[in-house]
Amino acid sequence: MPGLGGQIAMMTGGNACETLPGFAVFASNSLSEVREHIARTYCPHHLSVARRGEQLDAWLNHKRLNDIGIGAMTYGAEVSIEGIEDEDMLLLMQPLAGAAEVGTRRGTVLSTPAIASVVNTRDLKRMHWSADCTQRVVQISNRALDHHATMMIGRPLSRELEFAQEMPVDAGNAHWWHYASLLSMELSAASGSESRAVLGSLETLLILKLLESHPNNYSEHLRPQPCKIAPHHVRRVEQFIIAHAAEPVTLDQLVDVSGVSARALFDGFRRFRGTSPMAFLKAVRLERARDDLRQAEPGTSVTSVACKWGFYQFGRFSAQYRKMFGELPSETLRNLN
Repeated sequence: MPGLGGQIAMMTGGNACETLPGFAVFASNSLSEVREHIARTYCPHHLSVARRGEQLDAWLNHKRLNDIGIGAMTYGAEVSIEGIEDEDMLLLMQPLAGAAEVGTRRGTVLSTPAIASVVNTRDLKRMHWSADCTQRVVQISNRALDHHATMMIGRPLSRELEFAQEMPVDAGNAHWWHYASLLSMELSAASGSESRAVLGSLETLLILKLLESHPNNYSEHLRPQPCKIAPHHVRRVEQFIIAHAAEPVTLDQLVDVSGVSARALFDGFRRFRGTSPMAFLKAVRLERARDDLRQAEPGTSVTSVACKWGFYQFGRFSAQYRKMFGELPSETLRNLN
């Protein structure tokens, strides 16, 4: 891939190393054998070596549990991967060395030891791995993600979960990969029913922490809150906002609808929802704007959708939208077409 080597040369990262050495799946330099093993473990795909005459030196260590698969792998050569089939799973891939360019219907992620990629197989179009790229990979079934998200929110999901495709491996996200490392270590030492119970708990922990901490289109509902059972005046205002989000809504209106004082209303939202009434209104409008962008007819503009939902400062709208959904509104609209 033109320019990849130069980009890699400027990057810093962790040492390349194998994880789960007790769960070796294969080691091979045969293109067909490598493709077959990776297809069985992850997704059917087309694999090609990028440089003529270069030979693979691939290996894969992997263990599949109930809802999660975890492992590490390398190709040992610069490769291109295309024609990737949807296997109904989320893939979290963090290079331990080298880099990988990951292309999806939502854009491209240059994944390095400092930036993991978080992609659903339904979105994944292509990948390009550098010759020195070694990645640890965690796969999570969409069924398990939807189940836990539904349990956390308290109602069925109205649309597919979508996560931000970049996960910086910094102080904010390092803990998630620490839990993945704990799962790997527990797998290596596992024996008996007690270990199986620990593994099940770590699986659940990984899924819950991902839903809570990594930005997605349900983040506002999935973040920890002091209490889910809000008093009636809070729920009454929420219902009013959901029903009238397309209309001009003022704080005075919300106070009238609540039947309590403004202070009591703000206290209720802060204590039971971790936000304010007007911030809740903004979140609802952002969700409605996203729905409109995803269902847009040809010729629809981001500006018209933003104005429809009361966002007239377009730079701020784009920033808030990206923070909530992990992509710019223009990217949502562009990826539709």
